[in-house]
Amino acid sequence: MRVKRWLVILAMLAGNLDAATAQNAGSAAPPPGPTIVVPKPSSVAEPVSGGGPAPVVEPGPGYPRQPTIRSSAFADYGWLPLKYAANAAKMVTFDPISPPLVWTEPPPGTVSVVLAMIDMETSSGGNPQDRLLWAVINMPPSTRLLAENTTRGRTAMLPAGAFQLSFLTNGYIGPLPGADLQAHHYLFELYTLDKMLDVPRDVTLDQLKTAIKGHQTGQRGVMVVRCCTNSK
Repeated sequence: MRVKRWLVILAMLAGNLDAATAQNAGSAAPPPGPTIVVPKPSSVAEPVSGGGPAPVVEPGPGYPRQPTIRSSAFADYGWLPLKYAANAAKMVTFDPISPPLVWTEPPPGTVSVVLAMIDMETSSGGNPQDRLLWAVINMPPSTRLLAENTTRGRTAMLPAGAFQLSFLTNGYIGPLPGADLQAHHYLFELYTLDKMLDVPRDVTLDQLKTAIKGHQTGQRGVMVVRCCTNSK
């Protein structure tokens, strides 16, 4: 009788062990696969530290292949307020107030966004690279705006990994002397790209255009503004 009881106990222990082994086998983690790097912004839009919701922008006729760019401070082909043109009469600051800008969602496949402000007129004999009055490079596709008065240099007002410059400084410089005597046209360009740009932080206008070539996910978004003879 005692032998039979021990045999029953051993059989029960063996059954429990088999069940535990089967359960562990069923819950085992699958073998690791390849690592895929996916951009994961901290919020829907990352224009400033802490993020925020994407602004509502009425799409233009070229959307979605061509993003629409707008400003709450002036209309397309309107006049740039003097608030954003501190250097139009003479150089007084390397840190003028930049205008607020917003844009629509970029096309699918976009990895980075580049914003550039270019003076469409140059003085006789001037360096063409001096036309670059502002550029913000390597913004993630979740970015939908640049806040007014974006602090120059490294700033929490730009998404992580993005940087800015002009031909003269590490941020917005805006219209330069002479625009107060004869109006200039300023072109805002928004490029949506399939890669992050590997360019130096003192990149020239020509170098930037070369790096962009062949990597656009759609047409560039454009907006033109005038300054400064009739600006208020």
